[in-house]
Amino acid sequence: MTKNINTENFHNSITRPNTKFKKSQRLFKYDNLRGFAIILVVFFHVLDSFFQFPFYRPLGQITLVIAMPLLFFISGYFSKVDENTQIKAFKGLFIPFILFCTLWIAFSFFVFGSNLPKTPYLVPAAGLWYLITLFFMRSFLPVFTKIKHVFWIMVALALLIGLISLKSNFLGILKGLYYLPIFMLGYYFRNSDDYLNSINVKLKNILLKLRDFIINNKLLIIIFLGLFLLALSFIFSDFPKNFFSFEKGYVQLDLGKKIGMLMRTLTLFSSIITVILLTYLMPNKKTFLTKIGVNSLAIYILHFYFTRSLKNFFLDSSLGQLLFTNPYLAFLYVTIVTAFIVFILSRDIVTIYMKKFIDFFVNLVVKPN
Repeated sequence: MTKNINTENFHNSITRPNTKFKKSQRLFKYDNLRGFAIILVVFFHVLDSFFQFPFYRPLGQITLVIAMPLLFFISGYFSKVDENTQIKAFKGLFIPFILFCTLWIAFSFFVFGSNLPKTPYLVPAAGLWYLITLFFMRSFLPVFTKIKHVFWIMVALALLIGLISLKSNFLGILKGLYYLPIFMLGYYFRNSDDYLNSINVKLKNILLKLRDFIINNKLLIIIFLGLFLLALSFIFSDFPKNFFSFEKGYVQLDLGKKIGMLMRTLTLFSSIITVILLTYLMPNKKTFLTKIGVNSLAIYILHFYFTRSLKNFFLDSSLGQLLFTNPYLAFLYVTIVTAFIVFILSRDIVTIYMKKFIDFFVNLVVKPN
């Protein structure tokens, strides 16, 4: 029993920093969504070694349209403004960011012989940009909630930031500004009833009818979503390879400003549509995804050590090279490795010891209440 409580508390420190849920009140829907998203994240990072196969790159791009937007949407959903917002973000996100950046630098240096980075921490490594951007989002949330039409302002920023070309993803800012409106959408989605009561009655009725249609016609929506994503996979196949990193400007991608902004608009609203539909489609009950979702932070942070090691020690070997000759064999490898990594890292014991590890350093830095 203690194990489960500790695991849940650690998970809440990242995704539900300002709320206290009893076990009976847990929203399994969002654990399931998070579990689904984290599987896609791992799947993408295993798959990206095989993007030379024709359909694999658009498949990977579709996972990015779903996975990270889902994680930011859920993070926004469980964010709340109170007097402890900033300190909780500092303890739950900033300290883990510094800690795991340090560990990754050490791991890369001693295991792979990589050079020490010239700008450690300022340019996040191994996917840790997610922690630092979420830290900024949570820290500034009290300000965001005071701004009128903040969602549309954030959409404009997400599109306009592509006009700027930077050499590096400094503190994950470029990525963060792209995902910021999705984070804010999650925050407002939780309070959607209050929002609906504040808008025009006709528009409110249209939105309510649309919501009821989605809920009451799930099979039809699943078919629509599948066809929608399939269509996007063909459209995205012509997009530049680095477009979906959202850390390069339109000029750096050899796109015109208007075309680049149009492509980013399509990508952003495709993610928003997909996230909202998946939120209504996902069952609010325990599934195999629930445990994965509860332990998603450990999976997110630690899976990079697996994928990097496999690339360096297996895929570069003569046996590993065989995978690059057969797309079906490669897909089998991707599926098995993804399932193995997710299964191992979703164990409660992994999250429990990660929590103890982080708490040790938090207690060194932050004064007790």
